[in-house]
Amino acid sequence: MAGCGSSLLEAGCHALDALLLCLGGEVEEVFSYGTRSAHPTFAAYEYPSTTTTLLKFKDGTVGKCASVIDCWQPYYFHTHLVGSEGSLLDNRVHSNALHGDDRHRWKELPFQPVDSGDVSDHPYQTQFDAFFEALARGQAMPLTGLQEAVRTHEVIFAADRSLQLGRPVKMEELRA
Repeated sequence: MAGCGSSLLEAGCHALDALLLCLGGEVEEVFSYGTRSAHPTFAAYEYPSTTTTLLKFKDGTVGKCASVIDCWQPYYFHTHLVGSEGSLLDNRVHSNALHGDDRHRWKELPFQPVDSGDVSDHPYQTQFDAFFEALARGQAMPLTGLQEAVRTHEVIFAADRSLQLGRPVKMEELRA
C-alpha cells in the first residue's frame, strides 16, 4: 500500500476534519499511537494501519480521532462527541438543556448515519453543489474550503511525525 502515507491520511481524515470543524479552536499539540495488524491481509501496509490521535487545543480542549483500516466489519462511520453542554452519538443527541435532569434519554435526530462504503448514501452531491455555487459566486467554500483542508492536513502531518518520533508534536514544529 505504498503512497497512501498513513492510516489517518487514508481513512481517518474525514473524521479528523469533522472533529476540527465541531471543536473549532487552534490545535497546539498532537500525539499519535499506532499499531499494525498481524493478519496477512493487512501485511502490505507500510504504516500502522490503526492509529489513535490525541489533539490538545490552545484553549485546553482535547479531542481524539481513531483511524482503523485493519478491521473486519461492515462500513460504519461512528461519531461520538461529548462535552459539558451535551453529547452526540451518531444520530442521537443528549443535553440537559433539552432533557432537563433525565440522563437516561437520547433525542434521535431526523437522519440516518452513513453506514455504507457505497458512496450513494454519502452527502457528496450536496457538497459538490455547494462547491460549484461558491465557485460561481467567487467565494470560498463554506466550512470546507482550502483553509480548512490545509488545517486538517497540518494536523495529519503532525500526527504522522508524532508516530515517527514517539512523542507529542507541537504544531509550531511543522512551521520551523
